[in-house]
Amino acid sequence: MDVIIWLKEMFRRELDLRPPSLAKINEKSIIIYDKENIPIAHAIRTNRWKGFEINSLVVDPTHRGKGISHKLLEKCGNGRLFAYTRDVRLQSALEKAGFERSATPGFLCSLNILISRLAIVSWMILSLEFKRIMHQIKHIRDYKLYVRE
Repeated sequence: MDVIIWLKEMFRRELDLRPPSLAKINEKSIIIYDKENIPIAHAIRTNRWKGFEINSLVVDPTHRGKGISHKLLEKCGNGRLFAYTRDVRLQSALEKAGFERSATPGFLCSLNILISRLAIVSWMILSLEFKRIMHQIKHIRDYKLYVRE
């Protein structure tokens, strides 16, 4: 299976993630494959000034509960990492990987994230992703920040 097709399908299913039209595979992508070389998990590690944001982390629903998110987090490497999520399973995986809840990733990171999120929201408006926008607005208070120094 083509990785980008799989990723777009995962994004289509998960309204907490960016729109499928923004799915991409590049040097920032971390992908885990199963024994048949089919993608089963993906994350992107994005530079956000003094740290990296782990975003668009997704595990194929048929492979959840098998520790794959832990493997993705290991592949994200060391250094300052942070992630926003409202998924309690991912929150648990982040805590087990040494992440701690935080109020902010810092001023420069927050500014960088704000600009990035505004661009994504603008794209969602232009691409008529109103269901995704409404879902994310509805749950905005549920997203928690986890940071590992």
